[in-house]
Amino acid sequence: MNNARPRTSRSGTVPQKRESFESSPVIVGGVVYIGAGNGDVVAIDLASGKTKWRYKTNVEIGESTPAVAGGMVYIGDLRGTVHGINAADGKGVWTYKKGTEIKSSPVVVGDRVLVGSYDQSLYAIHAKTGKMLWKFESTGPIHATPAISDGVAYITGWDEHFRAIRISDGKEMFEVSSGAYTGASPLLDGNMAYFGTFGNEVFGVDMAAEKIVWRYEHPVRK
Repeated sequence: MNNARPRTSRSGTVPQKRESFESSPVIVGGVVYIGAGNGDVVAIDLASGKTKWRYKTNVEIGESTPAVAGGMVYIGDLRGTVHGINAADGKGVWTYKKGTEIKSSPVVVGDRVLVGSYDQSLYAIHAKTGKMLWKFESTGPIHATPAISDGVAYITGWDEHFRAIRISDGKEMFEVSSGAYTGASPLLDGNMAYFGTFGNEVFGVDMAAEKIVWRYEHPVRK
């Protein structure tokens, strides 16, 4: 029989378990939104630090950072569910379950939420209803967050490809092989996209020409 008593602080109270945060905070309208490792999505008043509301997913939240738009908060959890939450009061509006972990952060484009998944797919979900509009299947987990430009979502993945996916219907416009799996999200600047890989390289891709125009490898980390 275990007779051990819980340790107490000097004040005599039992310390509460601290929350972990892999998700990054998002600030909109004086409110901080963040996903906690214990599965809570928390809204915090920026000025006072007081909690406005908590939404419980009951599943651990990893690196997925909330997206806030149109009075809604969107986030993915590590069991593969995307949550649509009312930003004003923290009440759940819809959930969309697809089965494997989500570490990608949702991106809102018009009436749809785009998010990558470890089931090797990029999803477009209707922002108000939670209905899937389309799914693009790649050949490796999508850890990165989509980058958006001119109606196209650009994604990297563990299948060693940089892909351009049309947001209206999920059709692939082009793909470029990098030769190494990628967790980093691409950065877009004009016609160029930049991303690093687990092969210790950084790539510059000309999106108009649909090809890699340069690659950099650190001389010490070859």
